[in-house]
Amino acid sequence: MSLQECLVQKTPRTDTFGSMIRAATERLGSRGLGWSLALIGAVVGCLGSLFDRFEIAGLGIALMLISHLGIRERRRVETSEPDAPADEHGRWTWNLETGVAKSDAIFAAISGVEDFDGTWTFHDLLRRITPVDLSRLHASLARAIEGDEPVDMVVGIRSDRGTTRSVRLVGRAHARDERPDRIDGIATPAAHPVLTEDLAERTNVALERSLAEQARVNAELVEIRRSLESKNRELERARTAAVDATRYKSEFLANMSHEIRTPLGSIVGFADLLDEDLPRDERRGMLLAIRRNSEHLLSLVNDVLDLSRIEADRVELERIPTQVAEVAEDVIHMLRSRADEKGLSLRIEIDDDIPGQVSLDPTRFRQILINLIGNAIKFTERGGVRVRMVYDPGDERIAISIIDTGIGLSPRALERIFEPFRQGDGSTTRRHGGTGLGLHISRRLCELLGGGLSAESVEGRGSNFSATLQAPAIEAPVRATEPTDVLPRGLRVLLAEDGPDNRVLIQHLLGRLGASVESVENGAMAVEILQHRPEDFDVLVLDMQMPVMDGWEAACQLRNAGCAIPILALTANALPGDRSTCLEAGCDGFLTKPIRRRELASGLVEVLAASKAREHRIRLAG
Repeated sequence: MSLQECLVQKTPRTDTFGSMIRAATERLGSRGLGWSLALIGAVVGCLGSLFDRFEIAGLGIALMLISHLGIRERRRVETSEPDAPADEHGRWTWNLETGVAKSDAIFAAISGVEDFDGTWTFHDLLRRITPVDLSRLHASLARAIEGDEPVDMVVGIRSDRGTTRSVRLVGRAHARDERPDRIDGIATPAAHPVLTEDLAERTNVALERSLAEQARVNAELVEIRRSLESKNRELERARTAAVDATRYKSEFLANMSHEIRTPLGSIVGFADLLDEDLPRDERRGMLLAIRRNSEHLLSLVNDVLDLSRIEADRVELERIPTQVAEVAEDVIHMLRSRADEKGLSLRIEIDDDIPGQVSLDPTRFRQILINLIGNAIKFTERGGVRVRMVYDPGDERIAISIIDTGIGLSPRALERIFEPFRQGDGSTTRRHGGTGLGLHISRRLCELLGGGLSAESVEGRGSNFSATLQAPAIEAPVRATEPTDVLPRGLRVLLAEDGPDNRVLIQHLLGRLGASVESVENGAMAVEILQHRPEDFDVLVLDMQMPVMDGWEAACQLRNAGCAIPILALTANALPGDRSTCLEAGCDGFLTKPIRRRELASGLVEVLAASKAREHRIRLAG
């Protein structure tokens, strides 16, 4: 039986038409294309039945069937998982070192992941990508890592419900220490191309901003890391220098202890022997030994004081007419006995072009020569020491070469011999002694005098120390290089000294110089005597450290009271600033202990001359 016959026999026309109208009416309550097709099919079927046009009725039935299938499929889709919002984008990052991938909740929603905690391995993500897109994604990621190309492609990702989502992935690789370590990017739905392109355009701006910010932060982190590394290196160098300085100073103190105790032992021992009844020649030899060891002790103390002045930048220099050849030959004469004791030759060659007198500090010039020539003798066992001096009139410089045939120095030792407290090595100190200050002081003095000091050496064959000094030639002397020690006959001296031994010694030295001396034990007694009998004395020799009243206060009181007597200050303090402090207190001259007769005479002559000059200025001003 045909479909037409079934419709005619089974269903009256009116009933068929009415049922179709009711079905169509029921479907009018819903919206959409499916319901519209159902309504059209119902109307067409009813019209075909009324006019016995079964082909038209069949068309209406077919339309109704198509509409039914479409509505059923739509309902199935509508009841399935919801689509991710198309106007949002998610973020993702993949750590290339650990393989851990991270994303936000929007990325999970776009990918159809329901149970997501924000972290998964990248292999878990790759397992969700369809096989067709997987190979393309691998190639894109490889280009991003190796060629710094951006990732931009659409892939299919399987959701937790088994459906496939089209997702667009956009990203770029980032490097640390010039090596890619991660890929950052965004993900957008690709179901609606127009919307996706618009979203990608908007999110690309955000991505570029994010990448630029990340690059800025990375650059700052790199700069901070480099700064920290530089600071660490500086701290390590400072720590090493501090450790070395501590070790060198410890070695220096040990050497100083040895250097001081050795001559002290000789001085104390020979002083005890002098108390015995010994022949005159033996006693004289012991006195010479005491004097030699005392000179050594004084040299050690002077080195330490010079180092203190140099480090405090308080070295006092003077430029006076100096006879270079005379000073050099005097130093050679003084050191020749040391060379003779070791069987060494010691000779000096002075260029004829050296002016008769130059502007120089003779005391510091002598100190440099003594240090360098004495050092050469100390480290030479056989052969000799040769000193050569030349003059460059163009630069007005004296060039001094001290050449020896001694033990020489290794390149490593040569680099550090000018550092304070250091010699070539520990064995050198043990064998030859010394404090390790002479070369450092000599170099600094050469620099202060406008020159420098350098050294060349071959280990086992000897050394050559080269010093230069700025020394302009002068035509006529302003004053003699060495002050005269001739005192006026019958000089009347008031001595204020609290130490009984020093008081006896200075009285004896003044007596040998032809002066008459009256001594007191402190500054208060000196002030009282000069207030009552100022006409009885020509000069006051004043120790600066005394009980009751020290020398500074005594000098101030005398000057404030109008006493114009010349004052020569004596002190054991020889640190930077001590001289100026004494002069500011009102003293005319300054001598450091221990006192020698020649120095005492020169000091007295200077203060007498200074006093006369002051009186002359006062008379002119009056």
